[in-house]
Amino acid sequence: MKNRIISSSIFIVIGVLIILFPLYILPVCPPPEAVATPIDTMSSTSSELAHSGHMHASTGKIMKCFWTARAEIGIGCLVIAIGALLLISRTAFVRMGLSMALACISLLAAAIPTILIGVCGNEIMRCNMGSKPALVLLSGLLFIVAVINIYYLDKRTKN
Repeated sequence: MKNRIISSSIFIVIGVLIILFPLYILPVCPPPEAVATPIDTMSSTSSELAHSGHMHASTGKIMKCFWTARAEIGIGCLVIAIGALLLISRTAFVRMGLSMALACISLLAAAIPTILIGVCGNEIMRCNMGSKPALVLLSGLLFIVAVINIYYLDKRTKN
């Protein structure tokens, strides 16, 4: 019972962090409708956006980091759902299978900002300096916790 509560709560927290990091904690580049257009360049909001280090030279183009954030939202929701399933499942073999699925999902979560979609090409953008390393570290943490849970459940079922 303790393992179910502890492991599922850790997985749920990691899933929430995977969602929050690219959106709020270390945000990626905004979508084109949030970028200032030439008409409203005199407004204070657009000048704040321009000086926040979050704006690109071209308007109307959706950056790769925006799609990375959207994909990571889906990954985070999946991690939360599997964490909830870990909480309600009673069989150790089912929990072991769910932990194996989380280990595979963590590899996908690490591949999205690095290989599959990527982030902005500019090395000094916040998404490249903040969101990408944070998502890779969270994915690594998810993988490590999942493997530890698999190992623990395997030892527990053999005794």
